[in-house]
Amino acid sequence: MRYLAVLLASFMLISCQSVTSPTVTVTGSAVVEAVPDTVFFDLTASYVGDTADEARSVASGLIGHSLTLLESYGVASDDVRTAYFSISPYYEYSDGTRMLVGQSAVESVSVTLHDTECLGDVLEALSSMDGIEISGIRLDKTDKSLERIKARELAVQDAYSRATVYATAAGYMLGDLISISSAESYGLEEARVYSMAPESGTSYYPGTIEVRDDVSAVFSLSE
Repeated sequence: MRYLAVLLASFMLISCQSVTSPTVTVTGSAVVEAVPDTVFFDLTASYVGDTADEARSVASGLIGHSLTLLESYGVASDDVRTAYFSISPYYEYSDGTRMLVGQSAVESVSVTLHDTECLGDVLEALSSMDGIEISGIRLDKTDKSLERIKARELAVQDAYSRATVYATAAGYMLGDLISISSAESYGLEEARVYSMAPESGTSYYPGTIEVRDDVSAVFSLSE
């Protein structure tokens, strides 16, 4: 009787154990190119004066003159933000001795230009100003919703295709989708700017930006 009870308990334990079905986990990726419609760049003005007030005044004046010029290209006050500002003593070395020459002021602003077609003209106008440095030219697209949707669709298709290959190679049939997660991203591509002959002005190659989506998907497998 005791043996029968132990046997019955063992049978119930085995019947309650669940058999885990095989699965396959894959990663699908897709990249969709987008045409940029917005340009970001930084303007920096620097000046060394006899006093801190002189240095600050001249550097700020250079930035102000630059922003006045940019207004004619549709750059509004909301498209400009201060990125950096500093005033510090300026030294030079003579025969190994450090000498105080004056005060240095540096002011930098980040600019958003909504008209990519006029970037060449903007760069030409700004580069003609002494004491102004242009750097960090980047491009973006304001609305990337369509590219994001397309990237998601292609990433899922890529995941399904990979899973099918793995399942077939392992001697299984691809089953239902169990779970899927996504982590989209996009990159800002730097504008490739080059100077041409004076009579030709300044031109650039805008290129494209990439909208990427990566998905991780888990599928069941069946024999």
